[in-house]
Amino acid sequence: MSKKIFFISGFPRAGNTVLASILNQNKKIKATAHSILPDVVNNLHKLKQTPIYNNFKDEQSLNNLIEKTFMNYYQSWDCEYIIERGDWITPYNLNLLQKYFKQNEIKIVVLVRDILDIIASYLYLCKRYPEFYINTVYQLKDKSEMIFSYVEEKADIVMDKNSYVYSMLYSVKNLLKSNFKNYIFVDYNDLVNNPKDTLNKIYNFYGIEEYKHDFNNIKQFEVNGIQYDDAIHGAEMHSLKEGKMGRVDELIEVPQRVIDKYSNLEFWKNETNSDR
Repeated sequence: MSKKIFFISGFPRAGNTVLASILNQNKKIKATAHSILPDVVNNLHKLKQTPIYNNFKDEQSLNNLIEKTFMNYYQSWDCEYIIERGDWITPYNLNLLQKYFKQNEIKIVVLVRDILDIIASYLYLCKRYPEFYINTVYQLKDKSEMIFSYVEEKADIVMDKNSYVYSMLYSVKNLLKSNFKNYIFVDYNDLVNNPKDTLNKIYNFYGIEEYKHDFNNIKQFEVNGIQYDDAIHGAEMHSLKEGKMGRVDELIEVPQRVIDKYSNLEFWKNETNSDR
């Protein structure tokens, strides 16, 4: 069966898992978990830096392999549409996607959420799961050098320059500056509070026929019988509130210093393409 592949990327704690679970109600669609495919393409591309390749530069053959990776990876998936969720909007990965993805037009849904709400969601996981990796990082820090409360310190860990959140901030900012324009923003609050219109917006963007989803029958995410194993994170980061559509996390109240430091980072809200 010939498949079309579309893409989802964006911030953590922004509805990635619940959106994928909802989309998978449609038998024509299989939305993926957080995908390793960007790393696969990245690693194949890096072969061009190796001595054995540079000793005999058969670029076309290697390009053929990389270009076919997308369809080969999903060859056994029984559906019409693959919604590939991966870190495709980092500047480097976006360049690779544009270079090697030849099957269909590239269309990316970018999931966004207010940064303070993302921080609060992480802090909720910190409170609920003592073994959560943010808590582990905090425990390893030198407490004698800390001048803020433990909540403030954990918020700073969430927003560290090596963090996933910071990477997505950097990536979205560069996306807005790039020549690539075939994307839409989907806000977490719109997804949770107005799921029907939000899903129709996504379907229309992808060019897929709209589907009547059951927003009162949300189930834990799985695809091809496989579910997330969140033991490596120390917290159920991908656990969904089963049944009626709603938030799975509680928004922990954050200190004023955190509010002052991380407010007004949602620069995408000023872009006209957020309304496309």
